[in-house]
Amino acid sequence: MQFDFHHHHKTTEYHGIYNKSTAEDFYPEFFSVGLHPQDIGSDWLVKVRDVHQSAMAQKCLSIGECGLDAYVKTTLEEQIKVFKSQISIAEELNKPLTIHCVRRFNEVIQVCKDVRIPKIIHGFNKRETIAVSLLKNGFYLSFGVSLLNNLSLQNIFREIPQEMFVLETDTSDIGINTVYEKAARIRNISTEQLENIVDNNLKTIFGW
Repeated sequence: MQFDFHHHHKTTEYHGIYNKSTAEDFYPEFFSVGLHPQDIGSDWLVKVRDVHQSAMAQKCLSIGECGLDAYVKTTLEEQIKVFKSQISIAEELNKPLTIHCVRRFNEVIQVCKDVRIPKIIHGFNKRETIAVSLLKNGFYLSFGVSLLNNLSLQNIFREIPQEMFVLETDTSDIGINTVYEKAARIRNISTEQLENIVDNNLKTIFGW
């Protein structure tokens, strides 16, 4: 089975984790819920409480996406405060973090240095030095459609330890099967072998 770790496809016929808003009255097979850095406002405490309430559902597998973003208006200090509040929720509920990070990788690593629940950087498409630093600090990397054409990213994916990655589509209309097929070719293994690798990683992340 090809599992999409992070997607925005609003359908109940999709095998993966839907990125759900707390305001949505939609409950797919599995979902994640969190306060994205771009959605932080003066009412963020209320929104984080809503995240906590939604995250208590059994179908909620992960907290996020949440994290740090250099391009949003909210100050870094405020973003860190909101991020830490969601880390606390994840730790309380023993659910992994799906992390959004834009040009704030050093800060994310620092904030998460004592976090023991699984931490997954979604949509990873950065350079090798960042990948090495994240892996060294215990982060999983989730790769998406950037794998299809980004040669430097393909080189990173080819060498990453097999126990440290998952696959996703995020907002793309490209099917997760296309990502799996390309990922398998990059690692020179069969799609079935890749599915087994990802399944084992999911079992580790979620304790299945």
